Amino acid sequence: MDNKSSKSERWLWGITIFLVLIGIIIVYRRLAFLNALNTNAYVHGITKSNSPVPDDGFAAHPLLTLIHIVPGLLFMLLAPLQFVKRLRTKYPKIHRFTGYVVLVSGLIIGITALIMGWIMAVGGITETLAVTVFGIAFLFSLLKAYLHIIKREIALHREWMIRVLAIGLAVSTTRPIMGIFFATSKLTGLTVHQFFGIAFWIAFILHVTFAEIRIRSSRKTYDVAKIS
Repeated sequence: MDNKSSKSERWLWGITIFLVLIGIIIVYRRLAFLNALNTNAYVHGITKSNSPVPDDGFAAHPLLTLIHIVPGLLFMLLAPLQFVKRLRTKYPKIHRFTGYVVLVSGLIIGITALIMGWIMAVGGITETLAVTVFGIAFLFSLLKAYLHIIKREIALHREWMIRVLAIGLAVSTTRPIMGIFFATSKLTGLTVHQFFGIAFWIAFILHVTFAEIRIRSSRKTYDVAKIS
């Protein structure tokens, strides 16, 4: 690997770790909010979570929220590890085990995300459509990655896992995007209900675009022997 590629890999891992940390914070805040519900800190639909995003949907569906965020945390922590070469080569059993955890947790968060997108979307139909389109794409990519690995089509498995990770981490990217919307809301006049769904579309499109660029640029390194 040349210096340019090495630097690119470091930047990529740096961004990935940053997004994982955001994901951990999101889960922590949601768990703290659910705990507040259990201690009667949520009264008459008003939350004390200090979050600028309305929490009514999470309050109305605490079990669904919990089923979504706990596997989400496992996915955030374990999915990037699937791309660590040393783990794959030196500890293949651990790699396979964590791979199955990623598969199961991914299926759970994908299905629950589709449900949540329709019954508790902050951003209305704009968010619902974004979650539906990319939730289906996430589940499809996850199943494709699994089918390729059981056929020992390693290169194709890797490509679909890149798509899985990209879409999964896009949820973290929505947060800084929403931060920009919040910071400019006095100029734009947009409310959280108006820009929440837009932030999802921007994040998902950015991640999917980058994933495809990454896949195509790395194909010269991997021999794709079989075409799906």
